[in-house]
Amino acid sequence: MLLGPIFRVEIVTLARRRRYFLLRVVYGLLLLLVLWGAYSQTLLWQEETSIQAGQKLATAFFISFSWLQIFAILAVGPAMAVGTIASERERRTIEYLFATDLANHEIVLGKIIARLCLLGQFVLVGLPILFIFRMMGGISTDLLLGTFVLASSTAVMLTTLSVCVSVWSPRARDATTRVYSLLAVFLIFPGVISAVGAEYFTNAAAWQSIAEPILDFVHTLNPIYVLSTALATGIDLPRLVESVASQLFVSLFATLLAIAAVRRVHLGEATRGATRNRRSLPFQLPRWRRPLGNLPMVWKEVYSPSAKAPMGSVGRIAVALLLGVLFIGVVSTFILAIYEARATSSIHSSYNEALISITVMLGLCIIILLANKAAGSITSEKESDCWLALLATPLTGREILWGKICGCLYAMRWLLALLTLAWLLGIWLSPTMYVSAFATLATVLFAAWYTINLGLFFSLRSLTTMRAMGATLATLFFCGGGYLFCCCTVMMGGGGDDGWVIFLAPCIPFLLGFPIFGFDFTESGLRFTSEESTLYLAYLLGTFGYLIAGIAIYAMQVNRFDEFAGRCGTKPDGSKETVVHPS
Repeated sequence: MLLGPIFRVEIVTLARRRRYFLLRVVYGLLLLLVLWGAYSQTLLWQEETSIQAGQKLATAFFISFSWLQIFAILAVGPAMAVGTIASERERRTIEYLFATDLANHEIVLGKIIARLCLLGQFVLVGLPILFIFRMMGGISTDLLLGTFVLASSTAVMLTTLSVCVSVWSPRARDATTRVYSLLAVFLIFPGVISAVGAEYFTNAAAWQSIAEPILDFVHTLNPIYVLSTALATGIDLPRLVESVASQLFVSLFATLLAIAAVRRVHLGEATRGATRNRRSLPFQLPRWRRPLGNLPMVWKEVYSPSAKAPMGSVGRIAVALLLGVLFIGVVSTFILAIYEARATSSIHSSYNEALISITVMLGLCIIILLANKAAGSITSEKESDCWLALLATPLTGREILWGKICGCLYAMRWLLALLTLAWLLGIWLSPTMYVSAFATLATVLFAAWYTINLGLFFSLRSLTTMRAMGATLATLFFCGGGYLFCCCTVMMGGGGDDGWVIFLAPCIPFLLGFPIFGFDFTESGLRFTSEESTLYLAYLLGTFGYLIAGIAIYAMQVNRFDEFAGRCGTKPDGSKETVVHPS
C-alpha cells in the first residue's frame, strides 16, 4: 500500500471499533439539535417565513456549528490519537515493530495519517448539513472555507502533538493526562498572562519586546481566539494564513521530533532497567510518611509511588504552570479589588465578579481531573496485573473503594487549596461571604463525590483505562451540562416563564457559580437578590442530587463489589455457586 503497512493496519482496526462510529452518530445528533435550537429561536414562532428570516437562521446555525466543531476537535481529537504509541509500548508490541525493517517515519507517519483520517470523518459529518444551509444565504464563502481550514489545521496540530506526547509515555493513561494538561495550559495560560501584563507591565520594555511577541504567536495557534475574532469581525485572510501556517509549523516540528525519538526513547528506557529512586538525588529531601496503621488502602493510594500516574517532566511543568497562572490570577484580582474598594469606599468590588470565573474554572478542573484519576485507579491495576493480587487479600470492597476515594481527593489537594485561598480572600474583603463560601465548598465536595464514584464504577466494570475514561467523561459531560443541547427546545417552549430554569439543576457550571451571584452581601446581612425562587430550587436539587447519586453509586459498589470485581465464584449462566465449606 502506498502509505505503508502501519497505515493499513490502523485503518482496518479503527474501522472495526464501534465507539468511533457511535461518536460520529452522537456528533451528528448534536448538530441536528443545534439546528433545531437555531430554528426555534428564529422561525418557529413566526407566522410567515421571509428570505431575511432564512438568512438569519443560516447565520445562527453556522455560528453554533463553528463553535461546536472547534470544541469537539479540542475535546475528542487528542483522545483519538494519544494512545497510538503509548498503547503499543504498554502492550509491549512496539518491540515487534522495531524488529521489522520498518523505519521510524513509516511507523509514526502511518499512525498519524490513520488518526487524521478518523478525525477527518468526524469533522466531515456536519458538512452536508452545512452545505444545505449555504443555499439559504447568510453564510459568506470565505467565512465558510476559513472555518473549515482552521478546523483542519487544528486537527492536524492536535493529532501530531498527541502522537509526540505518546512517544514519551509508557502507558495510554499517562499520555492522556499529559496531553490534556498541556491543552489546559495552552488555552488558559496565554489569556491570564496577557490580562496581567496589560494591567501591570504595559509600558515595560521587556514586556513589549519579548513577552508580547511570544503571546501573539501563541494566540495565533489558539483556534478559539482565531475563531472568535473571525466570527466577530469577519475573516482576515492574512491573519488566517498566519494562524494556519503557525499550526502546520508546530505540527511539522512535533512529527519530526516523534520520528527521531520513537525508537530511541523506548529502547533507552527498556535498557535502563529499574527506575532510579528519586530520594537518591542530593537535592531531594526525604519524604515523610505516616505509619501504615489500620487503613492500608488509604496509605497505599496516598503514599505509594505506584498509585500515582507518572506525569513526566513536561506534565509536571504543565501542572506547575497551570497552578502558577491560576494563583497569579487570584492574587492580582484581589489586589485590584483592594484598590477599587479604597477608591469607591464600598464593600462591593470586582473581586466578587472575578470569583465566579475563578470558582467555575477551578471547580471544572477539579471535577475533570478527578474523573480522569478515578476512571484509571482500578483499570491501571488490572493492566499491570496487580488487581488479582489485591483481590486475594482479606481487604473488603468497602476498604478498597474508600482507599481509592481518599487517593483521588488527596491528588487534588493543591487545586482545592487554591480554591480555598480564593474564597478566604473574598471573605477578607466581604465577611458576609462566608455563607456563599460554605455553599460553594459543599457544591464542589458533593460534585467531586459523585464524580469519583462514577469513575470508580466504570473503572471497576471496564477492562482498559481508555474505555473507563471515555465512559466516565462522556457520562459526566452529558449529566453536567451537555444535556442542555437536548433540552434546549423544551426549555424554550414549555414550563411557563421561568419553568425552564429547573433544567439547570444538574448543570455543574451553574451550581459552581450560583452561590456568588445568587446572594447579595451587605453590611446588614444576607438577602436574596432574585425574586425567582426557581433558581434556588434548581441549585438545591442539583447540589443534593449529586450527593444522593454519589451515595447510591457508592452503596451499589460496596454491596456488589465481589460480583463486579469477579471475586465470587459464578456459574456460566451468571448465578452464584454454592460453596460448601468442610466441617
